[in-house]
Amino acid sequence: MALQYLADANGWLSFNHSTPILYVTAEDEEFDLETLRAWREEGFIVKYIPMGKGGKTYVNTLHHLGDGMSIGERYAIVAFGDAAAICLDVYSEPKTSTSKLCSLVAYYPTSIPDPTHRMSASFRVLVHLAHGTGPSEPTVGVTKRPEVLGIQGKRRTVQKRITAGIGAGGLQSKIAYPVYSYEGVDPGFAEHDLDEYDPVADALAWSRSLSMVRRGFGAEVDIERVWDQNEEYKFHTQNVDKLMETFTAEPTPFVNYTPTMTGGIGQEDLKRFYSEYFLSASPPSFHMRLVSRTIGVDRIVDELYIQFKHTCEMPWILPGIPPTKQKVEIVVVSIVGLRGGKIWHERVYWDQASVLFQVGLLDPEEVPEDLKKEGIEMLPVAGSEAARKIMEFESEESNDMIDDW
Repeated sequence: MALQYLADANGWLSFNHSTPILYVTAEDEEFDLETLRAWREEGFIVKYIPMGKGGKTYVNTLHHLGDGMSIGERYAIVAFGDAAAICLDVYSEPKTSTSKLCSLVAYYPTSIPDPTHRMSASFRVLVHLAHGTGPSEPTVGVTKRPEVLGIQGKRRTVQKRITAGIGAGGLQSKIAYPVYSYEGVDPGFAEHDLDEYDPVADALAWSRSLSMVRRGFGAEVDIERVWDQNEEYKFHTQNVDKLMETFTAEPTPFVNYTPTMTGGIGQEDLKRFYSEYFLSASPPSFHMRLVSRTIGVDRIVDELYIQFKHTCEMPWILPGIPPTKQKVEIVVVSIVGLRGGKIWHERVYWDQASVLFQVGLLDPEEVPEDLKKEGIEMLPVAGSEAARKIMEFESEESNDMIDDW
């Protein structure tokens, strides 16, 4: 079957079949419109299924979602709360009627299948659990089906503690299928219209969910092109109108140059910032080189070596500082979020102490008197050598700031 290209004319997203249907299901008759819109913007045909009173009627609906689909066509499900628990239970056992499912994402289900149970290899599954904000230990129901001599007994559900998971990512390492927990949030953290909504947990869960669903459909995605266009219009051709076309209209785009808190929120502010304070404030000596690029499902992280002579005012990096005529070398990290093939946001980080040192606004020898009495002679600040060590790790000695190294 021929590939179908969706979204913009550049073909940033392609599927290996013609009908990428995504079913969203939850308890209420209506659901968070922003979440539904986000999935549509990613190129999916989104249909909402309310759980209603549940029971056999709802289960029967789940069994027949693939009816009428032709060979090669599949569907995905993103479920929330009690509906997520039912979906996990229904799809935990392979059935011909559910064979068209390619991905199942379950947000804060009230119960999950036996952690030792291996889900069908015919579809991908992902579970998000809320670790909770209250003083009591968060739990989730675990449903087991005892089996004696090949005969399954009556299922039973017991409450199990939700742990913080391993590392910083919240992965539950002792479960046979991928389950992540999110600290400091309650069920509902991914629904924009609820008081429990948490933008940080939602963004992390969204990236994982989007990756799982895309892989289930066999989607090929090119998110690098629009970011390269953004950088071209920003640093080279300096075309603010073309630059703004690379940003989303909804959700509201934003840019934050973190050390100086410059940038903007919304198309209007961003256009003013770039036209008046960025594009027109680039010295002729400005040079940029890509050190590394990491591409995720909806994120791009660039590590950039930047070099310039401070011959003009540069409000984004040295706001309010007249030209010092000093040379600056730094490494900048840019984290870019995308939605529907457009730039949603960019967060930029660099070592501002190093910048101030290089332009003569920070003297490492200016140690407060009370710290001098403690024997401190220099502030732990590096200059251009820090950037050069990124470009060539053997160019500078390590640990020079550690006295007894």
